[in-house]
Amino acid sequence: MKAPLEKDDFNRQVRALIAKHGPEAFAAPPGQYPQYTLFVEGDRVIAEGADSPKHRYGVFFERPARPTDEALAAALDEWLESGEAFDRYMSMNVCRYNC
Repeated sequence: MKAPLEKDDFNRQVRALIAKHGPEAFAAPPGQYPQYTLFVEGDRVIAEGADSPKHRYGVFFERPARPTDEALAAALDEWLESGEAFDRYMSMNVCRYNC
């Protein structure tokens, strides 16, 4: 059975995707979805676009009212550093690794 990604590897890959697509691409207000959501395939974090049937089931940052670009980037960094993003990934995949 494949082991889950470690938090540091997950965060590093998510940061690379944020750098590629921009912070706003992975953040949306409550009740909405962003342009991309995050999934793990094997040992890679991937971004699924809104045209993917998996999109609505991926991990993303729920942001409050529209922040400035700098505030959003800082909030996304805190989301990663706090472990909230990684914990959400793990909770969505608990059966994948433990069932």
